Amino acid sequence: MNNKLTIILAIVFSSAFANSSETVKGAEKDLATFKQEMTIKLKSIEVEIAKLNEKAKTKSNTAQAKAVKNLEETRDKINVQLDELEKASESSWKKLKTRIAKSVEKLNARTQALLKDKESQNK
Repeated sequence: MNNKLTIILAIVFSSAFANSSETVKGAEKDLATFKQEMTIKLKSIEVEIAKLNEKAKTKSNTAQAKAVKNLEETRDKINVQLDELEKASESSWKKLKTRIAKSVEKLNARTQALLKDKESQNK
């Protein structure tokens, strides 16, 4: 009887451990995928920021230069947040993920608006 109980408990715990292991693997994959997606978006935004930076330098536009600096600072903060994702607990992961995604979208919107504004000034 004691051996049967031991075997049953071993099966139950190994099954529970396997399920939690799968959950951890899924979370790690989700983290890696999210981080990769955000990195790709940030690199795309970085290209646009570099264009704005060059235009600001050639035109000696201090307001433009300040706006570009602000975009770069925001980008740097998002990169720090992406690095913090790996340290985040499961409960804070979803909140941090949402906050980063929103920050990237806002950064992209501000970058695109600045590009459009710059284009309209060149016409």
